[in-house]
Amino acid sequence: MSTWAQRVTGLVMVGFAFAWASCAHGTSAGKDNVVKPAEHEEMLEQYRKGVEESKKVPVARVNGAEITMFDLLNRMNRIAPQYMKPGQPRDPGTDARVKQEALDVLIFRELAVQEAVRQGMKVEPEALDRSVKTLKDRLGSEDAYKAYLSREGLTEESLRKGIERDQLYERVAEKEIFQKVQATGKNDLQAVEARRREWEAEMKKTATIEILVKVTN
Repeated sequence: MSTWAQRVTGLVMVGFAFAWASCAHGTSAGKDNVVKPAEHEEMLEQYRKGVEESKKVPVARVNGAEITMFDLLNRMNRIAPQYMKPGQPRDPGTDARVKQEALDVLIFRELAVQEAVRQGMKVEPEALDRSVKTLKDRLGSEDAYKAYLSREGLTEESLRKGIERDQLYERVAEKEIFQKVQATGKNDLQAVEARRREWEAEMKKTATIEILVKVTN
């Protein structure tokens, strides 16, 4: 496994470690399993440093736009629970599968966002304000909101940028996938996935995609 591949899987598991550590505080396994405050703070600091480092490392480029290690780690952490149950040992095959799926999703979404921009789609500042307000309301307080940003390795600017990209993706996907499927009279998941793959292939025909990270061992 390459050095960067090791860092990827290591950082991903650090993220999982926080989830399990949080769960440990609520179990009755005994005091020995509780992470001490000083140790927990040290783990958090290591995690923050890893997050900041991961933002500087490109893992792919799509028409010149970089996808970073930070993006890949976040997407892997979203996908991994589909393949790994709590306490389940990791294996190279699962790691590679999660990593490949995450990379494929990120490349597709980047292509879609670029297509949305090409078509002149825009997200109104008011829509971003509403989304940020909804998040703050759900978290319950300004302190909780700041803690969320810190935990996720975000600033408010990068949060808003991420929301903007998500909304651009949703709008262009609605037009290019769901509306076109509905126009055929079909409305099932197989038809949606078939159209998604078709659209992905169309976009890739004229795209320049560079993969800069090793997926398999």
